[in-house]
Amino acid sequence: MRTIRAFSFLVALVLLGASAPAQNRWKTLAGESKDGRGAEEFLLKVMAQAGVSGLSVAVVQDGAIVFQRTLGVVDRETRQPVDDKTVFRGASLSKPVFAWLVMKHVEEGRLELDKPLYTYLAKPLPEYPDYLDLGGDERWRKLTARMVLDHTTGFPNWRRMNVSRKLDFKASPGERFGYSGEGYKLLQFVLEQVNGKDLNSIAREKMFEPLGMGQTGFLWEPRFDGNFAVELEAGLGPLIKRTRTVANSAGSLLTNAPDYGRFLLAMMEARGLKRQTIETMLKPQVQITSKSLFAPPGTDGGQNRAIQLAWALGWGRFRGVAGEAYFHLGLEEGCQDYAVVYPERRTGLVILSVQRELKGFTGDVLKELIGDVSSPLGWLGY
Repeated sequence: MRTIRAFSFLVALVLLGASAPAQNRWKTLAGESKDGRGAEEFLLKVMAQAGVSGLSVAVVQDGAIVFQRTLGVVDRETRQPVDDKTVFRGASLSKPVFAWLVMKHVEEGRLELDKPLYTYLAKPLPEYPDYLDLGGDERWRKLTARMVLDHTTGFPNWRRMNVSRKLDFKASPGERFGYSGEGYKLLQFVLEQVNGKDLNSIAREKMFEPLGMGQTGFLWEPRFDGNFAVELEAGLGPLIKRTRTVANSAGSLLTNAPDYGRFLLAMMEARGLKRQTIETMLKPQVQITSKSLFAPPGTDGGQNRAIQLAWALGWGRFRGVAGEAYFHLGLEEGCQDYAVVYPERRTGLVILSVQRELKGFTGDVLKELIGDVSSPLGWLGY
């Protein structure tokens, strides 16, 4: 029965899915030739096996998007097909986008990476409502943009994960790697104070419009209504629309693979930022020694050292069989995203997906489409 259902779902995806002709050609990291038709057939098969209802994928190579597909349905009940306008949750793929925006301000001389963040504010940080919890701990004075972008603020990922639900320091700023959305929210607050504008307005002006990212935003917009890929059966659609009324630099991005592919090209080709700025952004800042993304440091057993796993400014870094690469995950209930770029090969891939139950399929797509067998998916929990 499961086989029949999977086959039926595959047929439906074939009928509803393809949003572009399958004519593209490119090469994997190992030099193997790939074409759009074969890649599309593979993706449809993987979607059926993993229960992926919506998928948006783009391969970038040699300065262009060489392959892009948006496949599946907006939601399972209506069977409405996705199309080139369909938006997906970017989840934590928001962070590299925000980091690019921060580096734009650094390039313009409006922010400094190592200048304490409180110096950009009109009053001490603990006097702002969201940061009252830090009033008894002077370590907030040490926080910088660099610490936020390389995840060394010492903050927890989210304060709601604390029993007290209060914001605190788990380590001193600059001491060690600790993945933190709270850090990104703080830097967003500072950026908004510097500009006198909200994050979405800043991003649209300085990034989304200049880079041609027309289907991307940090907020819900009326144009996304009815064309948003999400597991609506779980009631997530209305919830996400409500929560996307306030921008969150750490996770509220709504986008699709062609738009995110344009962002990857901007990173590789230094579009919108100077090459020197990109190089600064991608320089490893802190070595990773944890067994997994949220595990304590010093627990990796040596596997991270083998691939030189580190964090740069907004991106993770590793060295694989095809050279150095930068990457980021995006993981929330009902969606699993991933982006990776191999700059020496001028090749990258972004995957945005919708699943009822998260099952590992990212590695299969990476291997098939670009020949990536080195991404630290186990460390990420993929």
